[in-house]
Amino acid sequence: MKYNPDGQLYKVTTVFSHFTLLNILYLISCLPIFTIGAATSALYEVTIRYADDEGGELIAGYIRALRTNFVKATGSFLLLLLPMIALLYSSVFWFSAQTILASIFAVLLIAVAVYLFIVLVYCLALIGRYENSFKNTLKNAFLLPLTDPVRSLGLALIPITAFCLVVLFPIFKILLLIFGFSFVIYCSSFLLLSVFRKQHV
Repeated sequence: MKYNPDGQLYKVTTVFSHFTLLNILYLISCLPIFTIGAATSALYEVTIRYADDEGGELIAGYIRALRTNFVKATGSFLLLLLPMIALLYSSVFWFSAQTILASIFAVLLIAVAVYLFIVLVYCLALIGRYENSFKNTLKNAFLLPLTDPVRSLGLALIPITAFCLVVLFPIFKILLLIFGFSFVIYCSSFLLLSVFRKQHV
């Protein structure tokens, strides 16, 4: 078979290999746990750029973005993650009461936690996409879910769907480790781009 660097097969395999390597770099970057925010923000930066046909090197761009976004992304990650954990932990407590009122309150707590998760996604994506102050970035991240609730809900459903697939089908655990995280973030990038364009962020 004749080698064709401009062929469709070559392009597909090249993109797949880049996203696989990007996924491995992301997993390594997340190992200290507290760096998850910076790693995710960097991943959003390169995948949003790729989804927007802006080009650029995925791997080199990721490493550069990881360094550039580290302080803001880590700060926002810890700032929003801690109340999310507290809300989810409290919801388990209220569900254990096994009363209607307690269950309703637990559901409300989960809803707030999901909202904070969406805010976190927006915040990390905004840090990777735009130059802005930490205060304004947080403000925009809190307001965007209110201005576009449908797409914002989609940002929560994409990782939730991926998580359910991993739980239900063991094969997806392998796929997640190979290229799953970068693919999930890439899918979310299209929703983020549509929201950003609509709101002129």
